[in-house]
Amino acid sequence: MPAPRRADVLVKAARLYYIEDRSQGEIARELGLSRSSVSRILTAAREQGVVEVRIHDPSALARVPEIEATLVAAFGIGSAIVVPRRRGESPVDVVAQATARLFEERVAGLRSLGLSWGITVDRFVEQIDLEPIARGLVICPLVGGLPSEAGPAGNTSLEVLAAKCGATSFRFESPAVVESHQTWAAMNHESSIQRAVERAAGVEIAFVGIGSYGLHNSRRVIAAMHLSQEETARLSKQQPVGDICGRYYDLSGRPLGLPSSERVIGISLAQLRDVPEVIGLAGGVEKAPGVVGALRTGVLNGVILDEDLARAALNLAGTE
Repeated sequence: MPAPRRADVLVKAARLYYIEDRSQGEIARELGLSRSSVSRILTAAREQGVVEVRIHDPSALARVPEIEATLVAAFGIGSAIVVPRRRGESPVDVVAQATARLFEERVAGLRSLGLSWGITVDRFVEQIDLEPIARGLVICPLVGGLPSEAGPAGNTSLEVLAAKCGATSFRFESPAVVESHQTWAAMNHESSIQRAVERAAGVEIAFVGIGSYGLHNSRRVIAAMHLSQEETARLSKQQPVGDICGRYYDLSGRPLGLPSSERVIGISLAQLRDVPEVIGLAGGVEKAPGVVGALRTGVLNGVILDEDLARAALNLAGTE
């Protein structure tokens, strides 16, 4: 059995090979060794930790495992993906990329998927780059179309995702938001609406955007309700912080009642809780209140957040 090499020989050979880019033959001549000896020395350098090999995959997203673990422990969820924002990228974009990678990893084993609407969901769908291999997958909208979206139900992102992966998609032929209790009650008695909600409630996994009250799409949803002055005051008194699929809740995660609860056509928070896996998506520190409230609803099994938002949410919840 050959004698172990001295550490200085391992280091010198490793420097010549990995840093100076010298060939094994050149190293052998310089050290007065055979080429086979140099090969064994380089192997020993790796085995003994003198050389560490790291592979940096540019397509792989960095993650922040210590914050992920804190989120899981603090809110009792099953999983968390936290990604740092790289220079020149928006927080929504990095969250969308992480969601796309998770979807691509899991799509082959999925049978049914529910999808909400929102900017983050749209960006996630844009990031998908797959062969149409998921022909057994059914994709269902969780709620009607956002106000001012093109088409009768705003199903564009869902249909794009289905086309990209070869899935079958359903439509939700209804607006997400109506302007009166009477319209809401009438539409919920329609058999087509009832079937759409039943399909949504029956999916095995759902990706949902997390909204923050008064911001972005969450503001648009409230505006589309056309609440009276009295209704607006009643809603404000309930202290809403965010929404999932247009269903609002306060910072403790308690779902709000009237008037907002009877203006949205789609799946309820109670029905979402019965979906086996619900992943919430959000990017941007301004969404911290909405994220904390969402994590306290008991609806979410996991979240995908940018690092700054995750830290802000933990700080707001007093758990960082």
